[in-house]
Amino acid sequence: MEEYSKQVVNFGGRLMKIFSKNLGLKEDVLQNAFGGEDIGACLRVNFYPKCPQPDLTLGLSPHSDPGGMTILLPDHHVAGLQVRRNNAHWITVKPASHAFIVNIGDQIQILSNAIYKSVEHRVMVNSAEERISLAFFYNPKSDLMIEPVKELLTTHNVSPLYPPRTFDHYRLYIRTKGPQGKSQLGESNKLNPQHDKM
Repeated sequence: MEEYSKQVVNFGGRLMKIFSKNLGLKEDVLQNAFGGEDIGACLRVNFYPKCPQPDLTLGLSPHSDPGGMTILLPDHHVAGLQVRRNNAHWITVKPASHAFIVNIGDQIQILSNAIYKSVEHRVMVNSAEERISLAFFYNPKSDLMIEPVKELLTTHNVSPLYPPRTFDHYRLYIRTKGPQGKSQLGESNKLNPQHDKM
């Protein structure tokens, strides 16, 4: 697990460089906004037992991940992850062998001022088979202020869509409200970012 986590952190760092360059920024901008090498990372193993009536339950209710990105090693034999397309239809993600599924999280949406969008998703259970997945959360350092990158605002001549707040504050807000799709991105704008010291 230690070696796996180390390799996934390296992979996440490479993705952050690509995301930055794709925005027209220097390759280290997003990573530096996350705290440089001092990021928050967490591995969670999910076990979904088979369920005789899968239409009556969800493995995980609809939500977007509050962190930076989630690097998911799915069960290649049993699909369960669904993503919402165009705020309407749920699409089942078919895992490809030897591939990760990468979900953009809310913090990258905030940093990019919604150029990148976090992925609303849910997990379905299966009536005949159990399922296991490994979700690796690549997050900013919890006490850093996260806000849209100023260079993007200047380049595109736009106002920030999100107020500055720490990841700790944002995460606390989500945990208090519970998963509600992607509504937290709009609702949390109403919060006074001065309350970060709660």
